[in-house]
Amino acid sequence: MNVEIAALIGQPLREAVYYRSFEDEDCELNGPAGHDVGQGVELSFEGGHCFITWDTALEKEIRVQPGRLIDWLLSGHFERMGGHADWEALIGRPLTAVLVEQNEVRLTFGMREVFIVTAEIDQLSGQIEGRTDNLVVFFDASQRQAFWRQYPGQAGT
Repeated sequence: MNVEIAALIGQPLREAVYYRSFEDEDCELNGPAGHDVGQGVELSFEGGHCFITWDTALEKEIRVQPGRLIDWLLSGHFERMGGHADWEALIGRPLTAVLVEQNEVRLTFGMREVFIVTAEIDQLSGQIEGRTDNLVVFFDASQRQAFWRQYPGQAGT
């Protein structure tokens, strides 16, 4: 984890924003199994911002960057999530830990965890599949574990 991200530890979460393609802006992609995000998740804290995205150069890893997502992406739809029940419970809680693995970022806010993985939710079947160019956010450890059971030997197992 880089120094700028480490400086956010202990800071209260102020907002979460998803970046999605314009194709997905009118779709309901936040369900009980997880949130199908697309390109990235931006987190705002009292002392700064960071975002989680899949690596566009390698297209196989997830990364955490300091700064604003809008500074990196030229087009798309930004969806503020702070009022969504899954994120609302975390607003105001301090970030206590960040773990970055090849295909997953685990964020800890006290006793609560958020898992962001390189995956995609099929909107027709609800099946969650590993992908290199999309993100899914899990708020429940059992849903995350069910996803990783499909991919033995990879991050998160």
